[in-house]
This record gives sequence, C-alpha cells and structure tokens, in this order.
Amino acid sequence: MDSDNPKRQEDHRQLDPNAILSSGANKLSNLQINFLKLPENLNPLVPLASNLYWVWNRRIRRIFEEIDLAAWDGLGHNPVLLLQRISDSRYKELGSNQEFVTRLSRAYDIQREYLRRKEDTWFRRTFGILERNELVAYFSAEFGLTECLRTYSGGLGILSGDHLKSASDLAIPLVGIGIFYKRGYFSQSLTPDGWQLESYPENNPSELPMEPALYPNSKEPLVVSVPIEDRQVRVRAWKVAVGRATLLLLDTNLPGLNSKEDCEITAELYGGDIHTRIKQEIILGFGGAKIIRALGLQPTVYHLNEGHAAFAILERLREIVEEDKPGTSFKESIELSKSYNLFTTHTPVAAGIDVFDKSLIERYLGWYAKKLGISLDDLLDLGREKNGSSGFNMVIFAIRLSNSANAVSKLHRRVASKLWQTVVKEHDPERELGSVTNGIHSLSWISDSFADLYDQFLGPEWDEDTSDPKVWSRIAEIPDDLVWQTHIKQKSKLVEYVRTNFSLDGYQGGALSQVLDPNALTIGFARRFATYKRASLILSEREKLLALLMSKDRPVQFIFSGKAHPRDHEGKKVIQEIVNFTKSADSAGRVVFLPDYDISIARHLVQGVDLWLNNPQRPLEASGTSGMKAVPNGVLNFSVLDGWWDEAHSPEYGWAINPLDFHEDPIKQAKADAEALYATLESEIIPEYYSRNPQGIPISWVQKMKGSISLLTPRFTTRRMVKEYAEEFYFKNVKRLADSLNKSELGSDVLESASNDKWDK
Repeated sequence: MDSDNPKRQEDHRQLDPNAILSSGANKLSNLQINFLKLPENLNPLVPLASNLYWVWNRRIRRIFEEIDLAAWDGLGHNPVLLLQRISDSRYKELGSNQEFVTRLSRAYDIQREYLRRKEDTWFRRTFGILERNELVAYFSAEFGLTECLRTYSGGLGILSGDHLKSASDLAIPLVGIGIFYKRGYFSQSLTPDGWQLESYPENNPSELPMEPALYPNSKEPLVVSVPIEDRQVRVRAWKVAVGRATLLLLDTNLPGLNSKEDCEITAELYGGDIHTRIKQEIILGFGGAKIIRALGLQPTVYHLNEGHAAFAILERLREIVEEDKPGTSFKESIELSKSYNLFTTHTPVAAGIDVFDKSLIERYLGWYAKKLGISLDDLLDLGREKNGSSGFNMVIFAIRLSNSANAVSKLHRRVASKLWQTVVKEHDPERELGSVTNGIHSLSWISDSFADLYDQFLGPEWDEDTSDPKVWSRIAEIPDDLVWQTHIKQKSKLVEYVRTNFSLDGYQGGALSQVLDPNALTIGFARRFATYKRASLILSEREKLLALLMSKDRPVQFIFSGKAHPRDHEGKKVIQEIVNFTKSADSAGRVVFLPDYDISIARHLVQGVDLWLNNPQRPLEASGTSGMKAVPNGVLNFSVLDGWWDEAHSPEYGWAINPLDFHEDPIKQAKADAEALYATLESEIIPEYYSRNPQGIPISWVQKMKGSISLLTPRFTTRRMVKEYAEEFYFKNVKRLADSLNKSELGSDVLESASNDKWDK
C-alpha cells in the first residue's frame, strides 16, 4: 500500500515516534531468522546481531569473534551472515560451553542496559524537561558504519556514520536518512600496469543487519511515491538500528512496482551520469521527507549533510503549502520552513558541488513548480546566483533556504565564507556562516590493544565520555614502555595483515614474507585519490625517497591505499604512478599499495602505522578526519596546515608541512611543500623516531604520542561535535527556554506545561 493515502498519513501522526523507530530493534527479519538454528541459551545472539552497537562495544564484538574469528574476518564483520553460515554442530558446541553462554549473557545485558538507559544520558541532563517531541532528521547521501554495509565511499560517509553513533551515545533523538545502494560503492582492483578497475558486487538485504521499515502498527512494508518526470517512482526504506539511533535507507529496487530503469536509480553510490545524480537526490530529499512523514514523525530539525540532500527542503515546502497550512503562499512557506533547516557544507572544491542546468530542473522538477503555482524561474532562482546566469547550485539553494549553515573546521569557515558570502548575507548583513569542526567516534577506531591499556590506567568508565579532557589527562600516568609496547603490538598486526591479505602482485623484492619491516618507521597515506590531495607528492623527489627507503640504519616505509572516482582519470593516474613504483626494484618492499580501500583497511592503518601523512593543496581540505582516527591509537600526524590540522597542530605532538610558504601557483606550491616535507622528515621526524634509550624506546617520540592522545583525542570527537550541533543548532532555542525556566521559581508542573506549549507553537 502507498503512503500517499491522506487518511493513512493522518493516522500515523498520532503515534509515538520513539516507539516507531525502535520497533524491531531487537529482532531480525523473518527471512533472516529462518537461517538460524540456535539453541535456546544462544538466543541473545539475535538481538546482538540486529543492532550495530557491537561496532563500538568491543565486549559484544568479541562474542562474534569467539564464534569463528576466521569467518568473522572473512565475511567482512557481518554478524547476520556469520550466524547464517555457522554449522549446527558449532552451535551445539557453543550452547554446551557454559563459559561462552555466560559471556554472551553479559554482553546482552550490556546492550540492554545501554538501550534502556533514559535518565542518566547527556540529552536528558541537558534538555530533560523538553523531551517529548524533539526529533532531528539527518540526511546524507552516504553512511559509513561498518564494513558489511557498503553505503559509503569515503570521509563524508564515515563522518555521517560516526555522527549517528555519537547521537546514540548522547541519546539525542535523531533519525538518519540515506540510500541503500544495491551495488554500493565500487570494489577496486588493479591491472598489471596499475590502472584502477571497478566492479560492483550486489548487496543482499537478507544477509545484512537491517529490516524493512513497516507502517506503524502494521506488518506491511512502507512504500511511498516520488514524482520523477511524468511518473511515480515507488520507494521503500530499510531500517538499521545504530545503538539508540535509527538509520532509514531508501531503495527503489522494487521490481513489479518500478520499471527496470527506476529500479536502478539507487543501484550505485555516485554512479551513472548527471541524470542518475539528480534522480538519486530527488529520491533522497523528497523520498526521505515522505518516508519520515509516513512513519508519523514530524522532525523539528532537518540537518542536511552536504548539498546532495537539499531537495528535502522542497518536500517540506510542499507539506506546508498543501498539508500543514493550506493557503500559505510559496514565499511565506519558505520563511516558515527555514527555521527547520541546518545545512553543513563539506567542500570548497567545485567538483564536489552539484550544479544542475535549467533543462535538468525543468525535466525533473517542472511538475513541482506547476503543482505549487510558481514559475520555473521562481524555482531556479532558489538555487542560482542573483544574476540568474548560473545553474541550480545545491549549496546555494541549501544555504539560502536554511536558517543556519556551517563549515566543518575553522579554516574551512573562512574559505567557505568567501565563497558563499553573498548568499549568506543576502537577506541579513549580520548573518555569518557557522563552524563545527568535524570529529570521529573514538570508540569505533581505537584498537582493542589500546582500549585494554586505557581500561587499566584511565579508569573503568573512560569510554563513557571520550570528549572529557580530564579522562585523557591521565595518559601521562601510563609508563612509556607500555605505550610503546602496545603500539608495537598494533604495528606487528598491521604488517601481518598486509602480508596475509594482499597478494601485492609484481612485488620485486623477494618473498612476500619480507614485505614491510616491522622495525622501520612506517608512514600511512590512505584517502580518496582526488588530485588536490596530492597522494604522489612524496614521489616528486625520487632520489631523496630512495635514500630514505634504502637506509640501513634508519629505514622508512610507506603504505598507501585509496580509490579514485570511476570518472576521475587524473586520480587514477596518481594511483597508477604509485602502484608502478611499488612494483619496481627501487621500492624494495618498503612501499606498498593496498587495493580496495574500505573501513577494514582504514582501521588497520590508523591503528598500526607510526606516522599519518596528509599533504593536500591548502586550503582545499575542508576538514579531514583520517588523521583524527590515528590520534587515540598513538599515531602521530604530519600534515599540511589545512582543515582540522590548521587548528590542532602543535610542535609538542606532531609536525606541519611548510607552515609559512604559500604560493598562488599550485605547481610552485607543490614543489615547496615537497621540499619542506623531506626537510622535516630528514632533520626532525626520522632522527626522533630512531633516537632510543638503552631499552630500545624512543622516549621523545613516545612523549609526543602521549601528548597527542591526551590533548587531541577529547577535542576531535563526534561526541564533542554532536554536542555542539545540539546546543548551537538543533536545540538552541529549546536550551535557552530550559535555562530561563530552570532559573525561575516556577514549579515543575508549570515548567512541563511551558515547555510543551513552546513545542506546540
């Protein structure tokens, strides 16, 4: 049945949104359960596999590792597929192992306590008196949560996933809206000459930790209609439990309801041509808003993570004009809707911004203008510069129709403010672009080895609030030798991971067992291979590089990984250049490229290298988060002063590349940066790494590690980031009301009444 039925929609709005979002969170779909043949005492495996809380709770994750570690790793950390593949005999063995059953029961208790905790949460402590109708709808084209859900391509998706995890930890009422891509982002392989090839393996929903979103109080899958050109495209949603938060992934792959062409709209992340792109963004924006409405949810905030999601604004405008306040003019509806919208921009790079020409808007959204009684030019004017000569720019549109907009680092705010100043200030000269520096969900990226060390020295509840500087100040108390031993353990795991999992075809240096030296200074570089990130900068000084690689006393080695967009031929050339160097005798097994970069590779690298390298063309890196993931694992940063490192860097705990020498000419800048990179490596980094005490510990290096962990970890977490969003954007007016009411002498009944009246208005 279709959610466009007005009566059905109206009925839904009376339901409890928290109950709707949490329904089914502790069970797998019937199709998935059919695969399971569990002894009764192993039943807790089902709710543990159904919620992604295990991603950042190592005590739960270890249950799946204990079932079958090789299968767990081989299946891409997919608990549903693991439970489907385990034999009956193994289940009987586990069910008769009382120690395992006891650990399983404890893990289940941990999850239940986390999900049920309501009183002692950050959100309740901060906004408790107003907790009734608040809901944030967080839209993003990609979400990176774990390896088995291939709904991400890079940093934007990982950030979105970490945002959901921290919203869960803080108990912020938030629902994520994204797309379920049938073939996800591509898998990368390499030709013998190093050229990137793409393949697209399909994702099977029945083998993933998600279930269909249903109509409230029904077993019927929820389906909505989204107009595209002259037809209605049907859209369903899959529900993913992310701790306390919920992610809804939209899907047009409905054979029998949609044409073959329309089934393919949500097939690939960032795939297809410009027509595919605009149709995907229509599905994400219009479809996402419709799905939320059909579930009976009425968000008080629409957080649009990049311009891909901005069409949700148009659907919200239509709701106001046609459903919420019939008779409201389109102009009035714009002013009404702005207060709902927060827009976050992530890039100053033109290639990362969607701009659609007039013919595309007319073809795919002409119906919208007619339906709301406005001209096509009126619609186009919402997303183009004032002179009307440009195309429909999704960033301009989102900033113009949002009450608040923000950049993702302090430097990015300055850059973005110059780019979008006219739009930001066109109706209010006092309006400024905000800034919330990105972060990481620390518990998702800290190695088990370091987490166990932190258990020992930071106190048993150190992981309750990873943004608390007091907790991390205790790092100073950990003996240097234990910090170094823990790091070396992780580094050895990385070397073994590379040797075991990658064929490294064409390696010229001898046996695969000799690839990488566990004792050499190991530098990691892994990210999207956009050309402005300058992955091959280190190769520009070939003689200096060879001298570092071949040094007998102080060798250096590099591990690269990353993908170029399928249509980015220049990015592919950079990959080819690096890969071909790794195959030359010159590299001597000390430069490797790991294909098919994903969360698993990223985790191993940020947990195991000694130094994280980042050398983008300043100021084109809006924030960057890969280096943040390295920090709590004791890995030091060496970066251009761009994005987050511009505000984080200090000589006490890391290095800057060429901090003062800036050129307008990118070729001159690259040359200057390469020279500075090598100068710092040769004169500072390498000597400090190899300067050891009699016990073989690089004391000065370890002091930098401890300083980096203690000072940077609490600053660059999504816990801190999401708190800022909540206090400065999501619930700013709510908090102001709560503070003023709490200071008054009103009784609790009056406080509750006043807060609810505020929401009703």
